[in-house]
Amino acid sequence: MDLAVVVPCRNVAATLREQLDALVVEHWDGEWEILVVDNRSTDATVAIAKGYSASCPRLRVVPAHEGTGVSYVRNEGVRASTANAVVFCDGDDVIEPGWVAAYGTALREHELVTGPLDLISLNIPELARARGTASAERVPTFGRIPFARGNNGGMQRATFDRLGGYDEQFIGLEDIELSIRAAALGVDVTFVPEARVRYRYHDSVQALWRQGLFYGGSTAELATRARRHGLDPPSRWAGTRSWAWMVAHLGDVRTRAGRLGLLWVLANRLGTLRGAAQARTLYV
Repeated sequence: MDLAVVVPCRNVAATLREQLDALVVEHWDGEWEILVVDNRSTDATVAIAKGYSASCPRLRVVPAHEGTGVSYVRNEGVRASTANAVVFCDGDDVIEPGWVAAYGTALREHELVTGPLDLISLNIPELARARGTASAERVPTFGRIPFARGNNGGMQRATFDRLGGYDEQFIGLEDIELSIRAAALGVDVTFVPEARVRYRYHDSVQALWRQGLFYGGSTAELATRARRHGLDPPSRWAGTRSWAWMVAHLGDVRTRAGRLGLLWVLANRLGTLRGAAQARTLYV
């Protein structure tokens, strides 16, 4: 097996069909498989995936019931395969045509890869802009550290094994954490422009607030780990731009989209402050 596509899932019945419809019609000259890795879903996620596996021999449903967190689920998917390379996408996003072939071909030569995101097609435009679109068409960075997106990226199996996979004890931006370790070992991130994913944001108040706090909460710890490896994370004061953005966009509260955008930025910043307090360091 040349390539495994790992799709970590938990209660994504509302969106999974759209992603699997896109995956099962992909073509590539290598041998590849799709692993839908279920983490104790309580909705119809497993039933939907098994329905696809009945007509698509390359699709398997893999249970991941012994732990929690996306790092654990991704690792379980990799452990269930003997493929020479692995790529990751999520059950609530949608790959664009040519995604599998683009990554399969790139991973024959490159250790660690990532691709662009379409942030507009599945989202309220104002929310997408509030969360930032600058890195959508290039390798994203944490400060000056390139990272491979967990929702659109992959690596050679030898690289995965060398890194020990995703850190299942780390709670937060696990793709950045893995990429920090990769950078410390001299592994470059290669951008594959043809491997595009349509990314779906949460647009409910509760989900957006929780995600913003969650993402922001790991910033200080990630920066600490990066410095230990002699790498250059974001400045401790980088968040001041986001605080200034909120002040400049206070008038946006008049629209739902504007409120969601402000809510996301506020949650992220408060999460960063909370994470910094827990780590006993300074980050705004």
